[in-house]
Amino acid sequence: MKKKLSVLITAAALVIGFQAYAKDGTYTATTLGRNGDVTVQVKIANNKIADVKVLNWSETHPVADLPKTKVPEDIVKNQSTNVNNVSGATLTTFAIKAAVQDCLKQAGLNPKDYAKAVPNPVKVSANVEEKTDVVVVGAGGAGLSAAVAAAKRGLNVIVVEKTHFAGGNTSVSGGCFNAADPEGQKPIKMTEGQKRSIDKLLEEKIQNPLQEKLVAQVKQQWEAYKKSGSDSLFDSPELHALQSWKAGDYKANLALVYKLTKEAPTIQKTLSEMGLTWQKQPTQFVGALWPRSHRASNYKSGVGYIDTYLDLIKAQKLPVTFMMSTPAESLIEKDGKVIGIKAKGSDGKDYSIYASKGVILTTGGFGANVKMRNEYDEIWDKKLDAKVKTTNMPAITGDGINMALKAGAAVKDMGYIQLLPTTDPATGSTNHKIVESTNIYVNKLGNRFVNEQGRRDVLAKAALAQPDHVFYVIGTEQTLLKDKEGRGPYGIMIADLLKQKKAFKSDTLEGLAKELGMNPENLKRTVEKWNEFCKTQKDDEFGRMSCEEGNKLPKGPYYASIMTPSVHHTMGGLVIDEDTHVLNKAGKPISGLYAAGEITGGIHGTNRVGCNAVPDALIYGTIAGQEVGK
Repeated sequence: MKKKLSVLITAAALVIGFQAYAKDGTYTATTLGRNGDVTVQVKIANNKIADVKVLNWSETHPVADLPKTKVPEDIVKNQSTNVNNVSGATLTTFAIKAAVQDCLKQAGLNPKDYAKAVPNPVKVSANVEEKTDVVVVGAGGAGLSAAVAAAKRGLNVIVVEKTHFAGGNTSVSGGCFNAADPEGQKPIKMTEGQKRSIDKLLEEKIQNPLQEKLVAQVKQQWEAYKKSGSDSLFDSPELHALQSWKAGDYKANLALVYKLTKEAPTIQKTLSEMGLTWQKQPTQFVGALWPRSHRASNYKSGVGYIDTYLDLIKAQKLPVTFMMSTPAESLIEKDGKVIGIKAKGSDGKDYSIYASKGVILTTGGFGANVKMRNEYDEIWDKKLDAKVKTTNMPAITGDGINMALKAGAAVKDMGYIQLLPTTDPATGSTNHKIVESTNIYVNKLGNRFVNEQGRRDVLAKAALAQPDHVFYVIGTEQTLLKDKEGRGPYGIMIADLLKQKKAFKSDTLEGLAKELGMNPENLKRTVEKWNEFCKTQKDDEFGRMSCEEGNKLPKGPYYASIMTPSVHHTMGGLVIDEDTHVLNKAGKPISGLYAAGEITGGIHGTNRVGCNAVPDALIYGTIAGQEVGK
């Protein structure tokens, strides 16, 4: 009997040992995040979550940087996947949690045993005063450029940011940067359509002295160009200014427009000296109207500008302090002067931050504020409700504009809200792009319907007139914007986009038509006409001026991205002068208050030219930092 009992005990011990061995180990799981697959590795030891690591993903930097480290740390610390989500990166947080739960199952554990609720961080009640020279509200492109410029003057700067990361809309933008660059534009051949457009522009009615001056300058430049015998693309800051002003229906302040176009080449050079490497040849982005759109080769999308400024602050040890997850709530005024701001910390503390030199508002527009969109809209029949997606970060809700209005600031052009035609129908983002957004557009019937190089408002209205408000941008393997790892221009794996049906691929046009559910003969006929135009560069049925190398469709495999318009940019905002002082309703500067970037109005008129936003933010941000407190 004793021998039999011993055998049973030994067998039980073997089973227990086998179970323990089965649970311990390292496991991996892949789930779908916001942009694509998220692969997570989990180490299990003694029935505990010993380690969690994110091995691979395509989530957006810098938005997802915090959850990539914080969520795994919190899971290990609390031995629970029911940890707090990271605000602004909820889908990414969910993906990490789901992958860890999968690994727990693989280890033979019950995920429910690792799902205890984790309490929210304890809030404290306290009033804190801070003093500095300059407060910058908003850590996007305008805010960082302002902080750097002020700090280089020896001023102490506090940057207050609503979210947990620096970047704002600049970080999730396409990153294109308009600047006249005759040297870089040399390989681009001038077309007859482009020549005619310049002649027409120079014949327009003169409306003010500055336009008259710019027209005279461009005429002189244009005559010199024609005498030179060059066939390269003609460009200049003055042409850029006139084209931008016209594209905004002459509603913008031409002086502000010209300052932008004149300073753009200088800022482009400065960024290069700071470590940003430009692609050798500019292209023409959607709505840009001219092939002067530059982008970085050592960064994906607009995040390169953010990282370049942050790296400079760190390398040069500039006196810039960041207060993240600390939304500003109001301006502090005394004797008719703005002397600081009030803000709320994520820990519950109330901050009063006093700035002896001034406050610079760089909080962006109001593209993510549905109420404000429909309150001010003058273009889209008050139909910009929550069903209409936005390319903007969720934090871009007009906070700075509303703060300044309470201080008596004037606003301009608030009713002009831009829709970007080339966005993801599911999310409103642009990060599923894989070919140039000026490539051929076809609707669900397989037909072209617009000049793809036109104004963004024209493109958006044309797209909204198509079946289901969607269309496709088509390219080929030869024109695919893909790096060595197979990632698109926003860093997302093209394989993930194909898997999610945000992009489509086929070796033939017939096969692509089948994938898209359209008439193959229509698509073939449309592409044949397109290729003929690209060959001759003449007589396009929609009035397109040129077909660049990246727009051509030489042969398969063919790719298509599904697109629809989403709210992109709010042209209206605070009225500023050329030195970025915020003006009141009487046109006088509000002492101590400056603004730069999308929070301002008067630079873009009724319609922003594609790729003018980043130079706008960085140029006027720099000016604000140079002028504050003078």
